[in-house]
Amino acid sequence: WYQRRVREAVVSTQSTGSFNTFQHYYITNNLRMDVKIYGKIKDHEFHMMKMAVDTLERTHAGAMKLDIHELTDTDWESFLDEKKTNIKGEIWGFKSGAMAFVEGKLIGNGDDFMRWAKTKFGMIDFRPPAFYEALSNQAYKGYLENTEREFVYVDFTHDKRPMGRVIFELYKDIVPNTVKNFIDLLCSKTDNKKFASTSMHRVVKNGWVQGGDYVNGSGGNSEAFDGGKFSDENYAVQHLKRGTIGMANDGRGGPHSNGSQFYITFAPAPWMDQQYVAFGCLI
Repeated sequence: WYQRRVREAVVSTQSTGSFNTFQHYYITNNLRMDVKIYGKIKDHEFHMMKMAVDTLERTHAGAMKLDIHELTDTDWESFLDEKKTNIKGEIWGFKSGAMAFVEGKLIGNGDDFMRWAKTKFGMIDFRPPAFYEALSNQAYKGYLENTEREFVYVDFTHDKRPMGRVIFELYKDIVPNTVKNFIDLLCSKTDNKKFASTSMHRVVKNGWVQGGDYVNGSGGNSEAFDGGKFSDENYAVQHLKRGTIGMANDGRGGPHSNGSQFYITFAPAPWMDQQYVAFGCLI
């Protein structure tokens, strides 16, 4: 289809004697291909595809309508789950950290996209994989150095066996006091790291996991870093996705009874939006 329309464009410009460029033809005839790229910030294939479309934009200006989505690890997993539901068989077993669509049709991973670009545009990429690895590392480093946010990591264990490390992006630009309390509990150098060796005492299936009782880990205690409770700062951060982290207030005290306990959602939870203060997300 695409090659036939391009031939029509050539015939049209030749027969009319016009010096209109392909770009003008694509735009005025609404023939630009819809290209969508999704990928993890730190995935080298994603950056390979970004570099490829940037090159094609220069060599074939106006040929594509681009839509590029840069995702955290958590957002990527949510995206994959959504696509598995919508596309089904084509996505199951997908192992790459990047995915491309053209005109709504799945092209595949980075290598698949590069083959498509070669077939359609004759583009050949001679850059080594190490180049894209460096690009992805630089992009991820830049994301973590966002001065408006704080990033912290937490190591989890089960029966003393390491389960892995997770990284949280904390919205200090939106809820600075709530973020400061969490960071002080987690990382304070002047007072012991109160969250160290505490338990995640509550797990709600398809809901959330909860922890932060640094007194005895039972879930019956929740005190702020400076002692006592503190008020709900605001409800600006919504519970739109899996991996949202927020303050678990004292159920008996209701709103404005935040201390040390926090939760991490397993799924979107809009019912929490006006009841609990979310202050970050798992990345």
